[in-house]
Amino acid sequence: MEVKKVNTIFALVFSFCLLILCSCGGNKEDKQLSDSIEQAWQLCEASLPQAQMRAGALSDSVQHASELVRQRYNLLTIRLRDKRDIIPSSPDSALQVLSYFEGQKDASRDKERACYYLGSAYRDLKDYPRAVYYFLMAVDEAEKAGDADTLIWQNALSQLRYLYMLQLDYEEELNVALKAVELAKGRKRQNLGWYLMDAASAYGHLGDTTRCLQYCDLAHKAIEGEGFPSKYGAVLADMLATYSKYSHYDKASTLLRRLSQLPEQQRPHNYELALAMFHEYANRTDSAILHYKTYYNRAGNASGRYEASAGLQRCYLQKKDDGQAALWGQRLYETNDSVIAQRTFEETQRAKDTYVYYRDIEKEQAIMLRDERIIFFSIISGLVLLSVVLGLLAFYYYRRKKFMEQIVAGERELRQRKKINKELAQIALMNNAADNAENVIALFRKAAIGQAKLEGDSWKDLMGAIEALYPGFLEAVQNNWQGSLHEPQLRTICLMKIGMKPTQIANIMDVKKQTTWNRVKRAEEICGDLIYEKGKE
Repeated sequence: MEVKKVNTIFALVFSFCLLILCSCGGNKEDKQLSDSIEQAWQLCEASLPQAQMRAGALSDSVQHASELVRQRYNLLTIRLRDKRDIIPSSPDSALQVLSYFEGQKDASRDKERACYYLGSAYRDLKDYPRAVYYFLMAVDEAEKAGDADTLIWQNALSQLRYLYMLQLDYEEELNVALKAVELAKGRKRQNLGWYLMDAASAYGHLGDTTRCLQYCDLAHKAIEGEGFPSKYGAVLADMLATYSKYSHYDKASTLLRRLSQLPEQQRPHNYELALAMFHEYANRTDSAILHYKTYYNRAGNASGRYEASAGLQRCYLQKKDDGQAALWGQRLYETNDSVIAQRTFEETQRAKDTYVYYRDIEKEQAIMLRDERIIFFSIISGLVLLSVVLGLLAFYYYRRKKFMEQIVAGERELRQRKKINKELAQIALMNNAADNAENVIALFRKAAIGQAKLEGDSWKDLMGAIEALYPGFLEAVQNNWQGSLHEPQLRTICLMKIGMKPTQIANIMDVKKQTTWNRVKRAEEICGDLIYEKGKE
């Protein structure tokens, strides 16, 4: 039976250890997979094909990992599709990922990324109100996160700038553009040229030509410092259009040469539009018309066709070709309706205001909760402090009371001793007590059986008789006694000394027998040897 019990305990311990080892092993594998996913995430900026290869290599391993790792991998695949400009058919996958991370603690970085790509999905689907809402949420999560993804943070600000620009809200466009610039300057200067050009565009929309060109120059300098990487193609095309618009043809020509040297498949999507604007402002109208039409035919959205139609109308008006100007004016009108419908001005503005409203309410609630906690803990601290003070006061008064009681008891005992000593002195002076000792004792023996009555000085006579028969007895009793020796106890001892029994003592002192027995017992315990010691005959 004992062997079976030991085997059972051993099996339980072994199973517990095995469970811990498996758990540690699983956590280690999840950590390695999370690190690999993060590496693929960062690789998207440097080499998208390599990032895709690495993500593909992780797909099988992720199937057996924890839910957290699987959702991070799902977020990586959403990022890869976004980088390849694949427009999602619905935002469901991003919504699912965000829903998961919203229920996780310490996942602000993941939530920030999920909010950004959900906003990107809504942007691609032309649902600008929801896009603004989730981009704002991504910015807020980044500001709250201790380890925010700075690049996603900056991109969210850039997307908000673009959406505010579509809404013709140029002041908000400038605010978020400048915020992105400051963030890029303070965080490794990632994509600084991009955000500087965003600020230049915002100043241009507000009609501040000087600052627009100033930020264009800063953007050009920042991009030049990075060696003009291909990722800045669209930015350089915007810069070409801006310099052309404000007649800085020398800078525009330099940018045009650089962009024209790129292979056609690497040229940015807005290259033809920028080239058309360059020719238009340089008064090469025919070339401008050619490039505007090329851009119009290639434009995959209403905004692109709107820009091309507006440019073609201007060019034909400049050529005084009223027929073609009217034709492109009609197309501009039709495209404008489509653009306005897509931009959903009121809904998008309402979405922004709603988000800001709820965010402000959350901040107010957080402040109120903080104040309530401060008040609560202040009250608790005050009560604790008050309790400590009251406890100390109670302890002080308790000790003081005990001390005063000891003083009073000492004074009482001192008075008692003085009284007894005085009586003893008086007894000692009473020589007649010694001569009449036997008579006094005989009187008390008669009183015990009811044959005599004690007078007022009878007890003094008894003590004098005892002192005469047993010199030093009373003093010895005083010295041996512990605590105060009261008058009734002393009389009991004196009666015991002359041989009285407890019953006789009770009769003489007229007290209860139990009280007498208690006094007798206490006297025997403390000074029984003195009481029963024989004196002189």
